[in-house]
Amino acid sequence: MKKIYSILLLFILLTATTNAQHPTEGMWRGVIHYSNAEVPFLFDVAYEGNSKTPTITIINGDDEADIDRATVKGDSIHIPMFAFDTIIKAKFTENSMKGRWYKNHSNRDYRFEATYDAPRYNSTGLKTPTQIENRWQMTFRPGTERAYPVLGIFEQSGHIITGTMLTETSDYRFFEGVIDGNTLNASSFDGTHAFAMEGTFENGTWKGKMIYSSGSSEDWKAVYDEHAEIRDPFGVISLGKTEHKPDFESLPAEGQPAINTEKYDGKVLMIQLFGTWCPNSYDQTNYLVDWYKNHRKDDVEILAVSFEANYSVEYGEKRIAEYKQNMNIDYDVILGGRLNKGVAASAFPFMDRIMAFPTLVIVDKKGYARYVHSFFTGPATGEYYTRFDERLNQILDELLAE
Repeated sequence: MKKIYSILLLFILLTATTNAQHPTEGMWRGVIHYSNAEVPFLFDVAYEGNSKTPTITIINGDDEADIDRATVKGDSIHIPMFAFDTIIKAKFTENSMKGRWYKNHSNRDYRFEATYDAPRYNSTGLKTPTQIENRWQMTFRPGTERAYPVLGIFEQSGHIITGTMLTETSDYRFFEGVIDGNTLNASSFDGTHAFAMEGTFENGTWKGKMIYSSGSSEDWKAVYDEHAEIRDPFGVISLGKTEHKPDFESLPAEGQPAINTEKYDGKVLMIQLFGTWCPNSYDQTNYLVDWYKNHRKDDVEILAVSFEANYSVEYGEKRIAEYKQNMNIDYDVILGGRLNKGVAASAFPFMDRIMAFPTLVIVDKKGYARYVHSFFTGPATGEYYTRFDERLNQILDELLAE
Protein backbone atom coordinates (compact mmCIF):
# COMPACT_ATOMS: atom_id res chain seq x y z
CA MET A 1 0.00 0.00 0.00
CA LYS A 2 2.83 2.40 0.85
CA LYS A 3 4.34 1.67 -2.55
CA ILE A 4 1.05 2.60 -4.27
CA TYR A 5 0.85 5.85 -2.30
CA SER A 6 4.47 6.63 -3.18
CA ILE A 7 3.82 6.07 -6.88
CA LEU A 8 0.65 8.20 -6.72
CA LEU A 9 2.49 11.02 -4.94
CA LEU A 10 5.32 10.88 -7.47
CA PHE A 11 2.76 11.06 -10.32
CA ILE A 12 1.10 14.13 -8.76
CA LEU A 13 4.44 15.86 -8.27
CA LEU A 14 5.56 15.11 -11.84
CA THR A 15 2.24 16.33 -13.22
CA ALA A 16 2.45 19.57 -11.24
CA THR A 17 6.04 20.11 -12.35
CA THR A 18 5.15 19.49 -15.99
CA ASN A 19 2.22 21.93 -15.84
CA ALA A 20 4.38 24.55 -14.18
CA GLN A 21 6.95 24.42 -16.97
CA HIS A 22 4.81 26.38 -19.41
CA PRO A 23 3.03 29.72 -18.94
CA THR A 24 -0.74 29.37 -18.69
CA GLU A 25 -2.54 29.81 -21.98
CA GLY A 26 -4.70 32.92 -22.18
CA MET A 27 -4.55 36.65 -21.50
CA TRP A 28 -1.88 38.22 -19.27
CA ARG A 29 -1.32 41.73 -17.94
CA GLY A 30 2.29 42.87 -18.20
CA VAL A 31 3.78 45.90 -16.48
CA ILE A 32 7.02 47.77 -17.21
CA HIS A 33 8.17 49.56 -14.06
CA TYR A 34 9.83 52.97 -14.32
CA SER A 35 10.95 55.05 -11.36
CA ASN A 36 8.17 57.55 -12.11
CA ALA A 37 5.40 55.37 -13.59
CA GLU A 38 4.08 51.94 -14.47
CA VAL A 39 3.28 51.01 -18.06
CA PRO A 40 0.65 48.24 -18.30
CA PHE A 41 -0.08 46.22 -21.42
CA LEU A 42 -1.87 43.03 -22.40
CA PHE A 43 -0.44 39.97 -24.07
CA ASP A 44 -1.90 36.62 -25.01
CA VAL A 45 -0.14 33.26 -24.60
CA ALA A 46 -1.23 30.56 -27.04
CA TYR A 47 -0.06 27.09 -28.08
CA GLU A 48 -0.78 25.51 -31.45
CA GLY A 49 -1.68 21.82 -31.34
CA ASN A 50 0.69 19.94 -29.06
CA SER A 51 3.40 22.58 -29.28
CA LYS A 52 4.99 23.64 -26.00
CA THR A 53 6.45 26.76 -27.62
CA PRO A 54 4.13 29.69 -26.99
CA THR A 55 3.10 32.36 -29.44
CA ILE A 56 2.98 35.70 -27.63
CA THR A 57 0.58 38.34 -28.95
CA ILE A 58 1.14 41.91 -27.74
CA ILE A 59 -2.18 43.81 -27.64
CA ASN A 60 -2.66 47.58 -27.79
CA GLY A 61 -6.27 48.49 -28.55
CA ASP A 62 -7.22 46.95 -31.89
CA ASP A 63 -3.59 46.15 -32.71
CA GLU A 64 -2.41 42.59 -32.17
CA ALA A 65 1.21 41.73 -32.98
CA ASP A 66 2.48 38.14 -32.81
CA ILE A 67 5.85 37.00 -31.52
CA ASP A 68 6.65 33.40 -32.50
CA ARG A 69 10.24 33.22 -31.27
CA ALA A 70 9.64 32.99 -27.51
CA THR A 71 11.46 30.20 -25.71
CA VAL A 72 10.70 28.38 -22.47
CA LYS A 73 13.28 26.45 -20.46
CA GLY A 74 12.47 25.21 -16.99
CA ASP A 75 10.77 28.08 -15.18
CA SER A 76 12.26 30.77 -17.45
CA ILE A 77 10.77 32.46 -20.50
CA HIS A 78 12.59 34.64 -23.03
CA ILE A 79 10.51 36.85 -25.31
CA PRO A 80 12.47 38.62 -28.08
CA MET A 81 10.59 41.75 -29.12
CA PHE A 82 9.89 41.41 -32.83
CA ALA A 83 12.88 42.61 -34.93
CA PHE A 84 14.10 45.03 -32.24
CA ASP A 85 17.18 44.45 -30.12
CA THR A 86 15.08 44.15 -26.97
CA ILE A 87 14.00 41.12 -24.96
CA ILE A 88 11.97 40.19 -21.90
CA LYS A 89 13.58 37.58 -19.65
CA ALA A 90 11.47 36.33 -16.75
CA LYS A 91 10.85 33.55 -14.27
CA PHE A 92 7.25 32.31 -14.21
CA THR A 93 4.76 30.38 -12.13
CA GLU A 94 1.29 29.31 -13.18
CA ASN A 95 -0.15 32.82 -12.79
CA SER A 96 2.79 35.23 -12.65
CA MET A 97 6.03 36.35 -14.30
CA LYS A 98 8.88 38.41 -12.86
CA GLY A 99 11.97 39.58 -14.68
CA ARG A 100 13.51 42.38 -16.74
CA TRP A 101 12.91 44.08 -20.07
CA TYR A 102 16.32 44.58 -21.71
CA LYS A 103 16.80 47.35 -24.29
CA ASN A 104 20.16 46.23 -25.64
CA HIS A 105 20.45 49.03 -28.20
CA SER A 106 20.44 51.59 -25.37
CA ASN A 107 22.10 49.48 -22.65
CA ARG A 108 19.11 49.89 -20.35
CA ASP A 109 16.79 47.49 -18.57
CA TYR A 110 13.63 47.80 -16.49
CA ARG A 111 11.67 45.62 -14.11
CA PHE A 112 8.92 43.54 -15.71
CA GLU A 113 6.03 41.74 -14.03
CA ALA A 114 2.99 39.95 -15.40
CA THR A 115 -0.21 38.53 -13.94
CA TYR A 116 -2.50 36.02 -15.56
CA ASP A 117 -6.10 37.00 -16.35
CA ALA A 118 -5.98 40.66 -15.24
CA PRO A 119 -7.18 43.77 -17.14
CA ARG A 120 -4.86 46.42 -18.56
CA TYR A 121 -6.70 49.03 -16.49
CA ASN A 122 -9.57 48.49 -14.08
CA SER A 123 -12.70 49.77 -15.86
CA THR A 124 -15.31 48.92 -13.22
CA GLY A 125 -16.51 51.17 -10.41
CA LEU A 126 -15.19 54.28 -12.15
CA LYS A 127 -16.77 57.73 -12.22
CA THR A 128 -18.84 58.74 -15.23
CA PRO A 129 -16.22 59.44 -17.91
CA THR A 130 -15.69 62.76 -19.63
CA GLN A 131 -16.93 62.38 -23.21
CA ILE A 132 -14.08 63.11 -25.59
CA GLU A 133 -13.99 64.33 -29.18
CA ASN A 134 -11.99 62.46 -31.83
CA ARG A 135 -9.51 65.16 -32.84
CA TRP A 136 -7.19 67.02 -30.47
CA GLN A 137 -4.79 69.89 -31.08
CA MET A 138 -2.02 69.05 -28.66
CA THR A 139 1.12 70.88 -27.57
CA PHE A 140 4.05 69.09 -25.98
CA ARG A 141 6.40 71.08 -23.72
CA PRO A 142 3.83 73.92 -23.61
CA GLY A 143 5.08 77.32 -22.50
CA THR A 144 8.70 76.56 -23.41
CA GLU A 145 10.92 77.49 -26.35
CA ARG A 146 10.98 73.82 -27.29
CA ALA A 147 7.19 73.46 -27.57
CA TYR A 148 5.97 71.52 -30.60
CA PRO A 149 2.56 70.66 -32.10
CA VAL A 150 1.00 67.22 -31.97
CA LEU A 151 -2.20 65.89 -33.52
CA GLY A 152 -4.20 63.53 -31.32
CA ILE A 153 -6.69 61.08 -32.82
CA PHE A 154 -8.76 59.15 -30.29
CA GLU A 155 -11.89 57.04 -29.97
CA GLN A 156 -13.96 56.33 -26.88
CA SER A 157 -16.18 53.42 -25.88
CA GLY A 158 -17.56 53.96 -22.39
CA HIS A 159 -14.54 54.33 -20.12
CA ILE A 160 -12.12 52.91 -22.71
CA ILE A 161 -10.06 55.22 -24.93
CA THR A 162 -7.85 54.21 -27.85
CA GLY A 163 -5.87 56.21 -30.37
CA THR A 164 -2.53 57.72 -31.23
CA MET A 165 -0.63 60.99 -31.64
CA LEU A 166 1.08 62.28 -34.77
CA THR A 167 4.14 64.52 -34.79
CA GLU A 168 6.67 65.59 -37.40
CA THR A 169 8.93 62.82 -36.12
CA SER A 170 6.30 60.10 -36.78
CA ASP A 171 3.42 58.73 -34.70
CA TYR A 172 3.23 57.27 -31.21
CA ARG A 173 1.63 54.04 -32.47
CA PHE A 174 -1.26 52.39 -30.61
CA PHE A 175 -2.46 53.63 -27.20
CA GLU A 176 -5.15 52.16 -24.96
CA GLY A 177 -6.44 53.39 -21.61
CA VAL A 178 -9.34 54.50 -19.42
CA ILE A 179 -11.10 57.72 -18.50
CA ASP A 180 -12.21 57.87 -14.88
CA GLY A 181 -14.32 61.01 -14.45
CA ASN A 182 -12.05 63.75 -15.79
CA THR A 183 -8.83 61.71 -15.45
CA LEU A 184 -7.10 59.90 -18.27
CA ASN A 185 -4.55 57.08 -18.06
CA ALA A 186 -3.30 55.29 -21.17
CA SER A 187 -0.28 53.30 -22.28
CA SER A 188 1.50 51.83 -25.27
CA PHE A 189 4.02 49.00 -25.39
CA ASP A 190 5.45 47.99 -28.76
CA GLY A 191 8.54 46.05 -27.75
CA THR A 192 11.01 48.91 -28.01
CA HIS A 193 8.98 51.74 -26.42
CA ALA A 194 6.84 51.68 -23.28
CA PHE A 195 4.92 54.96 -22.85
CA ALA A 196 2.48 56.08 -20.16
CA MET A 197 0.08 58.98 -20.73
CA GLU A 198 -1.56 60.81 -17.83
CA GLY A 199 -4.04 63.69 -18.10
CA THR A 200 -6.80 65.69 -16.44
CA PHE A 201 -9.65 67.61 -18.11
CA GLU A 202 -10.58 71.01 -16.66
CA ASN A 203 -12.21 74.12 -18.15
CA GLY A 204 -12.18 72.74 -21.69
CA THR A 205 -8.49 71.79 -21.70
CA TRP A 206 -6.62 68.57 -21.13
CA LYS A 207 -3.30 68.81 -19.30
CA GLY A 208 -0.96 66.01 -18.43
CA LYS A 209 2.34 64.25 -18.75
CA MET A 210 3.81 61.80 -21.24
CA ILE A 211 6.28 59.43 -19.59
CA TYR A 212 8.90 57.80 -21.81
CA SER A 213 11.18 56.05 -19.31
CA SER A 214 12.62 56.46 -15.82
CA GLY A 215 13.21 60.19 -15.32
CA SER A 216 12.15 61.08 -18.89
CA SER A 217 8.82 62.80 -19.49
CA GLU A 218 7.15 65.80 -21.15
CA ASP A 219 4.20 67.96 -20.18
CA TRP A 220 1.36 68.28 -22.68
CA LYS A 221 -1.91 70.09 -23.09
CA ALA A 222 -4.73 69.68 -25.59
CA VAL A 223 -8.02 71.13 -26.79
CA TYR A 224 -10.56 69.61 -29.11
CA ASP A 225 -10.27 70.86 -32.69
CA GLU A 226 -12.01 69.10 -35.58
CA HIS A 227 -9.72 70.98 -38.00
CA ALA A 228 -6.43 70.06 -36.30
CA GLU A 229 -3.77 68.85 -38.75
CA ILE A 230 -0.07 68.17 -39.20
CA ARG A 231 2.05 69.08 -42.18
CA ASP A 232 2.10 66.81 -45.20
CA PRO A 233 5.17 64.54 -44.79
CA PHE A 234 5.87 64.95 -48.51
CA GLY A 235 6.03 68.74 -48.04
CA VAL A 236 8.21 69.14 -44.96
CA ILE A 237 11.52 69.05 -46.86
CA SER A 238 11.63 70.95 -50.14
CA LEU A 239 14.07 70.06 -52.90
CA GLY A 240 13.44 73.32 -54.73
CA LYS A 241 13.98 73.47 -58.49
CA THR A 242 17.65 72.48 -58.37
CA GLU A 243 18.48 68.98 -59.56
CA HIS A 244 20.26 66.87 -56.94
CA LYS A 245 21.69 63.37 -57.11
CA PRO A 246 22.43 61.35 -53.97
CA ASP A 247 26.10 60.91 -53.14
CA PHE A 248 26.19 57.13 -53.08
CA GLU A 249 29.85 57.10 -52.02
CA SER A 250 29.01 58.70 -48.68
CA LEU A 251 25.96 56.56 -47.89
CA PRO A 252 27.78 53.48 -46.51
CA ALA A 253 29.51 53.71 -43.15
CA GLU A 254 33.30 53.83 -43.13
CA GLY A 255 34.72 50.42 -43.92
CA GLN A 256 31.54 49.17 -45.62
CA PRO A 257 31.48 47.96 -49.24
CA ALA A 258 30.76 50.51 -51.96
CA ILE A 259 27.26 50.55 -53.42
CA ASN A 260 26.83 48.98 -56.84
CA THR A 261 24.80 51.78 -58.42
CA GLU A 262 24.55 50.07 -61.79
CA LYS A 263 21.66 47.94 -60.58
CA TYR A 264 19.66 51.16 -60.06
CA ASP A 265 20.40 52.67 -63.47
CA GLY A 266 17.20 53.50 -65.34
CA LYS A 267 15.05 52.59 -62.35
CA VAL A 268 13.07 54.53 -59.78
CA LEU A 269 14.79 54.15 -56.41
CA MET A 270 13.39 54.54 -52.89
CA ILE A 271 16.13 55.19 -50.33
CA GLN A 272 14.97 54.52 -46.78
CA LEU A 273 16.96 56.14 -43.96
CA PHE A 274 16.02 54.17 -40.85
CA GLY A 275 17.14 52.46 -37.66
CA THR A 276 16.53 48.92 -36.46
CA TRP A 277 15.78 50.38 -33.01
CA CYS A 278 12.92 52.55 -34.35
CA PRO A 279 9.26 51.38 -34.18
CA ASN A 280 8.16 53.78 -36.94
CA SER A 281 10.98 52.45 -39.14
CA TYR A 282 9.65 48.97 -38.33
CA ASP A 283 6.18 49.99 -39.54
CA GLN A 284 7.53 51.54 -42.72
CA THR A 285 9.78 48.54 -43.36
CA ASN A 286 6.78 46.21 -43.08
CA TYR A 287 5.03 48.37 -45.66
CA LEU A 288 8.04 48.39 -48.02
CA VAL A 289 8.57 44.62 -47.71
CA ASP A 290 4.96 44.00 -48.75
CA TRP A 291 5.14 46.62 -51.50
CA TYR A 292 8.34 45.16 -52.95
CA LYS A 293 6.95 41.64 -52.84
CA ASN A 294 3.92 42.71 -54.88
CA HIS A 295 5.76 44.94 -57.38
CA ARG A 296 8.91 43.00 -58.29
CA LYS A 297 8.20 43.37 -62.02
CA ASP A 298 8.13 47.15 -61.85
CA ASP A 299 11.31 49.14 -62.47
CA VAL A 300 11.50 50.20 -58.83
CA GLU A 301 14.23 49.30 -56.34
CA ILE A 302 14.64 49.93 -52.63
CA LEU A 303 17.86 50.70 -50.77
CA ALA A 304 17.60 50.84 -46.98
CA VAL A 305 20.36 52.55 -44.98
CA SER A 306 20.47 51.92 -41.23
CA PHE A 307 21.77 54.30 -38.57
CA GLU A 308 22.28 52.51 -35.29
CA ALA A 309 22.30 53.36 -31.61
CA ASN A 310 24.92 51.66 -29.41
CA TYR A 311 27.07 51.89 -32.51
CA SER A 312 29.96 49.85 -33.73
CA VAL A 313 30.49 48.38 -37.19
CA GLU A 314 30.20 44.86 -35.76
CA TYR A 315 26.97 45.70 -33.93
CA GLY A 316 25.48 47.40 -37.00
CA GLU A 317 26.29 44.49 -39.31
CA LYS A 318 24.84 42.01 -36.82
CA ARG A 319 21.65 44.04 -36.45
CA ILE A 320 21.17 44.32 -40.21
CA ALA A 321 21.55 40.55 -40.66
CA GLU A 322 19.04 39.83 -37.88
CA TYR A 323 16.63 42.51 -39.08
CA LYS A 324 16.63 41.27 -42.68
CA GLN A 325 16.00 37.71 -41.57
CA ASN A 326 13.26 38.53 -39.06
CA MET A 327 11.42 40.83 -41.46
CA ASN A 328 11.97 38.84 -44.67
CA ILE A 329 13.59 41.78 -46.45
CA ASP A 330 14.45 41.00 -50.06
CA TYR A 331 15.97 44.35 -51.08
CA ASP A 332 19.35 45.91 -50.29
CA VAL A 333 20.10 47.01 -46.72
CA ILE A 334 23.41 48.66 -45.82
CA LEU A 335 24.96 50.19 -42.73
CA GLY A 336 25.03 53.99 -42.85
CA GLY A 337 26.66 54.59 -39.49
CA ARG A 338 25.91 55.93 -36.05
CA LEU A 339 22.46 57.25 -35.09
CA ASN A 340 22.70 60.89 -36.16
CA LYS A 341 20.27 62.96 -38.25
CA GLY A 342 23.10 65.00 -39.74
CA VAL A 343 25.08 61.95 -40.77
CA ALA A 344 21.95 60.41 -42.28
CA ALA A 345 21.46 63.49 -44.50
CA SER A 346 25.09 63.81 -45.61
CA ALA A 347 24.49 62.09 -48.96
CA PHE A 348 21.74 64.54 -49.91
CA PRO A 349 22.91 68.09 -50.71
CA PHE A 350 19.43 69.60 -50.36
CA MET A 351 19.26 69.04 -46.59
CA ASP A 352 21.71 69.36 -43.73
CA ARG A 353 19.81 66.92 -41.51
CA ILE A 354 16.80 64.71 -41.77
CA MET A 355 13.78 65.53 -39.62
CA ALA A 356 13.04 62.02 -38.45
CA PHE A 357 13.74 58.31 -38.69
CA PRO A 358 12.49 56.95 -41.00
CA THR A 359 12.87 59.27 -44.00
CA LEU A 360 12.18 58.13 -47.54
CA VAL A 361 13.97 59.76 -50.50
CA ILE A 362 12.53 58.94 -53.93
CA VAL A 363 14.93 59.11 -56.90
CA ASP A 364 13.80 59.15 -60.54
CA LYS A 365 15.11 57.02 -63.41
CA LYS A 366 17.76 59.62 -64.26
CA GLY A 367 19.15 59.46 -60.72
CA TYR A 368 17.74 62.77 -59.40
CA ALA A 369 16.05 63.05 -56.00
CA ARG A 370 12.46 64.12 -56.64
CA TYR A 371 10.54 63.63 -53.39
CA VAL A 372 11.22 63.31 -49.68
CA HIS A 373 8.77 61.74 -47.27
CA SER A 374 9.98 63.14 -43.99
CA PHE A 375 8.46 60.86 -41.36
CA PHE A 376 6.06 57.95 -41.26
CA THR A 377 2.39 57.80 -40.36
CA GLY A 378 1.93 54.12 -39.62
CA PRO A 379 -1.07 51.79 -39.31
CA ALA A 380 -2.14 53.40 -36.01
CA THR A 381 -2.93 56.65 -37.85
CA GLY A 382 -5.68 55.19 -40.02
CA GLU A 383 -6.52 57.73 -42.73
CA TYR A 384 -2.96 59.10 -42.76
CA TYR A 385 -1.53 55.65 -43.41
CA THR A 386 -3.97 55.27 -46.29
CA ARG A 387 -3.00 58.69 -47.65
CA PHE A 388 0.67 57.70 -47.63
CA ASP A 389 -0.03 54.50 -49.54
CA GLU A 390 -2.13 56.30 -52.16
CA ARG A 391 0.29 59.20 -52.61
CA LEU A 392 3.40 57.01 -52.79
CA ASN A 393 1.91 54.80 -55.48
CA GLN A 394 0.77 57.85 -57.41
CA ILE A 395 4.30 59.29 -57.33
CA LEU A 396 5.88 56.00 -58.38
CA ASP A 397 3.45 55.65 -61.28
CA GLU A 398 4.29 59.19 -62.43
CA LEU A 399 8.05 58.57 -62.26
CA LEU A 400 7.77 55.22 -63.99
CA ALA A 401 5.84 56.85 -66.84
CA GLU A 402 8.57 59.46 -67.48
